[in-house]
Amino acid sequence: MTDKINVCLACDDNYSKYAGVVIASTLANANSDDDLAFYILDGGISETRKSEILSLKSIKPCDINFVAIDENLFEEYKKIPTLKHISFATFYRLKLDTLLPEVDKIIYLDCDMAVVSSLKELFETDFENNYACGVRDIGKKSLRRNPNYVNAGMLFFNLKLMRKENVGAKFLEYINSGQRLRYADQDIINGAMLGRIKVIDEEWNVQSSNFTNRSSYTNNPRIIHFIAKRKPWMWASFSYHRDTFFKYLQMTPWKLSPEELKHWTKDNQIASLIEYFKYRPLFLLRPRFYYAFYRTYIKDFLPNIFSMSDCDNVRNQIKIFGLKIKFQKRKYSKLRLANPYYYYKKNNIDITTIPPATGQTRDIQLANLALLDELDYVCRQAGLTYWLDGGTLLGAVRHKGFIPWDDDIDTAMLREDFEKIIDAFKKYSRNPDIFADYSKNPKYPAMCIIKVQHKKCPHLFVDIFPWDYYGKRISIEEQLEKTLYLKSLRKELADTCTNKMSKAEILQKIASYMKNKVLFNKETEENGDYVWGLEFNHPWKNWFTRYEVLHPLKTIEFEGKQYPCLNNPDAFLSRLYGNYMAYPKKIGLGHNMYMDLSEDEKISIKELIKDRT
Repeated sequence: MTDKINVCLACDDNYSKYAGVVIASTLANANSDDDLAFYILDGGISETRKSEILSLKSIKPCDINFVAIDENLFEEYKKIPTLKHISFATFYRLKLDTLLPEVDKIIYLDCDMAVVSSLKELFETDFENNYACGVRDIGKKSLRRNPNYVNAGMLFFNLKLMRKENVGAKFLEYINSGQRLRYADQDIINGAMLGRIKVIDEEWNVQSSNFTNRSSYTNNPRIIHFIAKRKPWMWASFSYHRDTFFKYLQMTPWKLSPEELKHWTKDNQIASLIEYFKYRPLFLLRPRFYYAFYRTYIKDFLPNIFSMSDCDNVRNQIKIFGLKIKFQKRKYSKLRLANPYYYYKKNNIDITTIPPATGQTRDIQLANLALLDELDYVCRQAGLTYWLDGGTLLGAVRHKGFIPWDDDIDTAMLREDFEKIIDAFKKYSRNPDIFADYSKNPKYPAMCIIKVQHKKCPHLFVDIFPWDYYGKRISIEEQLEKTLYLKSLRKELADTCTNKMSKAEILQKIASYMKNKVLFNKETEENGDYVWGLEFNHPWKNWFTRYEVLHPLKTIEFEGKQYPCLNNPDAFLSRLYGNYMAYPKKIGLGHNMYMDLSEDEKISIKELIKDRT
C-alpha cells in the first residue's frame, strides 16, 4: 500500500472556494494510485462551504480533513502586518508541526494556485536533513539578501524534524530579532530556516504575476502560483495562466455558466491588456513586453490562422483558419501519381475486384499477418477474446483480405482482456521476437494503445483498441452527446500529457480519467452499449456501439483464414465509413508503403512470411 500524499491549505470562508479549486486541480491531475489526504486549516469556513468542498471527492476518492484553528495560538503573530491581499490565515502554516502531530511530512499550498501534475514526485523528494523544500522566489530584492530565498506559497515541510528541533521556537526568535518583515510569514520562514531549506525545481511553484513575468513561461509547470494582487477571479487580471484557474473552477460546485465563463476568460483578455498598459506603460519600451505579448495573445492564436506540420511518413499538413489540407511530400508525389488504384477508381472498376498489393507493401502486409496469427494463437491459449476492427474489418468484408493500399492491422478487445494480453504474450508467444506492449507515440504522447510488435522490425505492428462496457443502453442522441464529452476529455488528456512523461505516467493519467471522469453507468444493465476507450483519438462522430452489433462474435475470412469478427459488421462499418463498398475520396499510401527499410528489417520480414507459409 502506498503512503498517503499529505496536502495542506489554510483559509477562511472568503478563500475557501479558491482552496476548493486547488483541491480539484490536484485530484484531476493525480495518478490513479495516488492516495491523497487534504488538511484544511479552518479559519472560519461555513458548513455550506465545507459540504461543497467535500463534494470534490467525486473527482477522485480522497481524505479531506478540516482542522479547527484557535487564533489565540497565534497571538505573537497578530502584531505583524501583512500585504492587503493576504489574510491572517497565512500564519497558520507556522504551527503545522503542532497542529498536525501525527503527520511527518506535508505539502503546503496557498489557495491562489493550480496543480497541473501529480504531487507524488514532490512528496517523495529527499529532505536531506532540511526542514523544508521550496522554490526560489522571483523577487530580486529578496534574492539579493538570500540567494536561496524561497516563495512560501508551496513548501514541502519536514514536520517530524521540525518537531524534533523545535522550529516553532526559532520562528518566535526571528520575530523578536528586530528583522524587517516585508513579506510576513515568508520572511519568517526564510529567516528562521536559513540554510535548512532545500531549493527544488521551479516547475513546482511557477510564480505567475503578470504576462511579462519570465516565470510564467517555465516549461512543463507542475504547480502554478497566481502571485499578483489581481487574482484570476478578479476582473482585468493579467496572469499568463489565468485560463488554467477557470479550467479547474469548472470541475467544482462553483462552476460558471457558458456566458459567465466567456466573460471571465475571453472578454477579460482585452480588459486585462488595457489594465496592464495602465499598470506598466514603460514596458512598451522593453523587448520583453513584445515577447510576452506574442506568447500570451498571439502564439496560441497563430496556428488557428496558419501552420504547417509533418503529418506522417509521406504527407505534410497545412492548416489555414482551421481547415486542414494534407499533401504528399515532394519525394512521394510522383509515386502517388503512379498509384494504380487511382486508375481503377477513375475507370469505375468494381472495387471488390481490384488486385492485392505487390512489392514491399505486400511483404509488410504478410509479415503483419504473421503477427496477427500470433495474437490469435496467444488469445486461444489464454482464453482471451479479440476481433478484427477498423480498416482490417473493412478489408475482410470488401476484399476478403487487406485493403490493397493499406498495410497495418486493426483489432479490438474488451477492457478486461485488453489488460491481460501483454502478460499472455509473455507466457504463450511461440516467437521470442513477437511481443505485445503499450506503444507511446512521440508526436501524440496521450495516444498509448497496445500493439503486437516485432523486436527486429519496428515498422511491423498490429493495433489493439480497447472497448469499454458503458453499462447502459442509451439513445443515439445521448450517444452523440456523450461522445462530445469523451472527445473533450481526450483533448484534455492530450493537453496534459507530454513527451517528458514516462509511459507509466501517461497510462496512470489515462486510467485516472477512465476511472474518475468517463462516468460509466454504475448500475449496469443487460445488453448495454460499448464505447471506445480514451487511449486513442477516434475521428468518428459516435464512439458507441450497440451490444447486438458486437455479440455474439462470429468469424470472417481474411487472407484465406477465418478470424473473429463482430456479429454485424455492416452496421459497424456503415456507421464508420458510410458507403464502405465505394472508393474513398482519397486513396492513401499505407503506413510503410515507401518506408526505407534496413537490410536486417527486410530479412526479418522475409523470415516471418516464410514461417507463416
